[in-house]
Amino acid sequence: MTTAESYPRGVTEVQHTGQVEGWRADPYGRHELRFFDGQRWTPYVRDGDTNGVDEPGGPMDESSATHPRSALLAEDVLVVERFTDLGRRWSDRTVLRPDGTHAGTLRRAAPATERSTAGLKTLVARGQAKNDVVELVDDTQAVVLTLIRPTGAHKGSVEVRDGNGRDAGRIVQQTLRRNETTYAFLGPTGRFLGDLQADNWVAWDLRIVDGHARQVATITRDWDGLDLARFRRPDDYVVRIDPSVQDPLRTLVVACALSLEVAVLPDSRGV
Repeated sequence: MTTAESYPRGVTEVQHTGQVEGWRADPYGRHELRFFDGQRWTPYVRDGDTNGVDEPGGPMDESSATHPRSALLAEDVLVVERFTDLGRRWSDRTVLRPDGTHAGTLRRAAPATERSTAGLKTLVARGQAKNDVVELVDDTQAVVLTLIRPTGAHKGSVEVRDGNGRDAGRIVQQTLRRNETTYAFLGPTGRFLGDLQADNWVAWDLRIVDGHARQVATITRDWDGLDLARFRRPDDYVVRIDPSVQDPLRTLVVACALSLEVAVLPDSRGV
């Protein structure tokens, strides 16, 4: 690898612009991060604080980001519609960007007979009666994440799949000492990546910390910095994610934060 003092303009900083270009896990497995320019993998790599140049090539790790993540997963601030219609068992949830534009939707998965993606069709058909299956789709209606929660389980456990049906990890309820409840984020290999914590679950002051106990995201009803005129529902909640958070933790953070009332913390009505 050739060490580089500086990179060409535009790739010197970690980018989270909502576009597909940016730093991703190196699909060749030789470095921590490699820059994707929106069309192809570049030679610009990063290991910790060390920048370098290493031409892409060789076999790719199919479990890594050979397909760049959806732009929705790259958003650092999202506004999520809360469930307020108590007369209905289910309603789709809208996900908005900070400017009020539509970013995606949380919806119940369609029956397997209506699905066209073979991998996800099998996933849904595997236990429609035993699992509650929720999808996050982007503004093009492409499936970004699928969340599977076993119904009737004593403790919450949500399996997360990416848009291609691959295992992205799990969100698992934990009861700690003093009866404190958290939700642990486990990567595809079962490694602990962080957890969702709160001093008071009904106060809408939730935080997500990584495996080093560093706060990386918040889930609140704090509208600071947002133009309320762009949003019709002040009861909705705001998700803020630290721009430095990378996969696989970022995918689990988004999955948890956006599906909080749907899959992670369902109420007694099973919504």
